[in-house]
Amino acid sequence: MQVSFLLALALCAACAHALDPVPFQGVGGTVVYLSEPEGASTDWVRVLAYRDLPQSELELLGFEPPSDTLPRQGLSTPYVVALEPGEYAWLVVVWKERGNDNLLEALRAAGWYTASGDAFSAPASFRVEPDSETAGINVIADFANMLTIAEVLEVLP
Repeated sequence: MQVSFLLALALCAACAHALDPVPFQGVGGTVVYLSEPEGASTDWVRVLAYRDLPQSELELLGFEPPSDTLPRQGLSTPYVVALEPGEYAWLVVVWKERGNDNLLEALRAAGWYTASGDAFSAPASFRVEPDSETAGINVIADFANMLTIAEVLEVLP
């Protein structure tokens, strides 16, 4: 009888531990909109993260899994991006043109994370620690002054 009680107690302890919430690991913050994207031509707006600053068009397509689609109206919106632990060099708000599946033509940068807090100055890096959220990584998005892929490559260091 004691053995079955101890076994049941061990199973309950294991079940209780399995119900513990899994910690979010990644980055989060707020995207502040200086202007709203044109609704009819907008497919989606997302936040992308890169471990290294892209140096070519092909490297621009090597982003980590993106955020969910962000709302396209309002003054600001919270975001999160689930990321593996490590150092990240670039976090960018990206707009995609509706009806164009060629990402090199369809994507525009609306702003990225900077130390100065404006939309397009030098990118600031951030670190994601295991089992934790790097919070407060806020980005300004200016949909009236977006950059094409070619322009992004000219601006990045």
